[in-house]
Amino acid sequence: MMKFYNVFLFLLLLLSFSFSYTRYLNVLIIKGKDLQPVKLTINGFLSEYPKENCTVVELDKLNSDLLNKSDVVIALTSEAAFYLKQNYHKEKINMYALVLMPDALGILGKFIGFSIYPPFDEVFSDFKKKYPNVKKVGLLYNEKSYAVQSAFDSVKKNGLEPVLLQVDNFNFKYISKSIANVDAVYFFSDAMILDEENLLFLIKSIKSYNKIIISSHRVLLQYGVDLAYVVDYYQLGKMMALYIKKNSFLNTDNTYKIFFPSPFVVVSK
Repeated sequence: MMKFYNVFLFLLLLLSFSFSYTRYLNVLIIKGKDLQPVKLTINGFLSEYPKENCTVVELDKLNSDLLNKSDVVIALTSEAAFYLKQNYHKEKINMYALVLMPDALGILGKFIGFSIYPPFDEVFSDFKKKYPNVKKVGLLYNEKSYAVQSAFDSVKKNGLEPVLLQVDNFNFKYISKSIANVDAVYFFSDAMILDEENLLFLIKSIKSYNKIIISSHRVLLQYGVDLAYVVDYYQLGKMMALYIKKNSFLNTDNTYKIFFPSPFVVVSK
């Protein structure tokens, strides 16, 4: 009887251990550029995920062996995401972050994405508290994107009136005429808007009407932007690690969505 009890106890302990054991997926992080946001994102990720299950490699040093050994591939920056699009393995979990325009790149809805923008609901809720007299918010962009639509919906949700301000090569020099009808302008991050010459012209034009300018980039405060809602890159890395550690989310409808990182940082001049 004692032998049977000992065997039963051993099997019970073994079963308990098997349920508590966590299998971590092997993660490959591709660095498209050696920038501070990339470094902070990686540091945040490694603070939350076992280093022995994670490999970080620069894009120009990537090889097929590293890709084959990984369960999860994370592309950081647009350059890395473009490589992932061209070389991805459909049986692996493919993710990206720090990508300027994933829809223009053709990866939106194909991989798991983490936006360069914080949650717009929270952004415009905070903005409304800071500027209670603002009624109309102009959304300045060149190409329509997932972010423009999300911001449009969030501005309305917060009781403000969104006004779409699309700039292109034809109306660029005349966009300032539309600025008179709004109280604040949100700058989206696309190539035309962020071109330095264009950026300086737009900010000067908007400031001539004494309008508030909002952005998602801290660096634009140096150019005259009033308020920046910036992704906390370290927290972004932690968020990505936690999503992978859950595992369960990979089998849901979330797989091809883009997530807006929170918490974020609010910075003013």
